Amino acid sequence: MKIYPTLILLLVTFLIISSCTSNDAQEEFERSAYAPAEGFTRTDNNSTIIGEPDEDDWRTSPFYSALATIQPAFPNPILYGTTSTLDIDMNGNSLTSILELGYFDFQRRWTQLDLRDDVSEFSTTPLTINSQLFGSNASLARGLYRIVLFDGNQRVITYGDIEIE
Repeated sequence: MKIYPTLILLLVTFLIISSCTSNDAQEEFERSAYAPAEGFTRTDNNSTIIGEPDEDDWRTSPFYSALATIQPAFPNPILYGTTSTLDIDMNGNSLTSILELGYFDFQRRWTQLDLRDDVSEFSTTPLTINSQLFGSNASLARGLYRIVLFDGNQRVITYGDIEIE
């Protein structure tokens, strides 16, 4: 009879440890998302990657690793006055119906670029990055920016860098 409490205790301990590891991986991923922009994945108008991709761009968070596939933003870089698109493919049971895309400006203020509240499972959701939201003119908007995608619970799904020329 003593084997059942021991077995249950081992099972609970295993679940706690594996959940902490998953949370730790997500927390580390989110810390990376808040780092300054550095490099970017160059893409054309058809989403084809040109040259070597930035290995840190557009990775899927541990929390969403089996639930979403991220295509790099395209085109990248973009000219002021144009837009870029970030496609998110939901691969099944969507944990969120809300996607919020944006960036933190030089004063660390959040600027929303796109918001979708109609995300469903097994869908592709295109999110728009409008270069005019980075500054009132081309000279103010030029630069490299870290773009972050959150779910409705403020968990980071992906992040990547975009260049405005």
